[in-house]
Amino acid sequence: MPILNKISMGIEWIYPYIRIYLFVLPLLIIGTAQVFANDYTRLAVYDPVGDQWHDILAELAETPEQRQIGLMHRQYLADNHGMLFIYDQEKPLSFWMKNTYISLDIIYFSANGDWVSTASNTIPQSLTTYPSIAPAQFVLELPAGHASRLNIGAGSKLMMKDCNMLKSGLDFVPCYR
Repeated sequence: MPILNKISMGIEWIYPYIRIYLFVLPLLIIGTAQVFANDYTRLAVYDPVGDQWHDILAELAETPEQRQIGLMHRQYLADNHGMLFIYDQEKPLSFWMKNTYISLDIIYFSANGDWVSTASNTIPQSLTTYPSIAPAQFVLELPAGHASRLNIGAGSKLMMKDCNMLKSGLDFVPCYR
């Protein structure tokens, strides 16, 4: 009977619910955007076999929180897209695939952008660790098979083409990292 009473009251009963919805919805959107709003950058990776540079659009993981989440819970990663993990200094690094649903290539680079090592075709959702063979400062995760396809290995280099690219993809600032 309560529904019938509300219907017979007219539409006025819904106004408090609409006000709450209109107040809470923007807060949820803003909060969600902050959690998932990593910056993007354009990268180039040098292919020593083909003597060419390959462009990559990478989401940046610069904060401890962003690095902890990484590519977890993603169902798909487009070709020539990835995530670049940035650390303050070179150090031994190790990654795992917990809660990561797609196979990745994990590529380690030194502070000056030289290739260190690659963990290819990682096992999704595995707790196996994939360590760098030497200290690294940058880690690039690409869809599985890309490191081989782009000939990333000994002699490869990583170059940031720009930093702080907005999600709109319209604003580019030269990178001076």
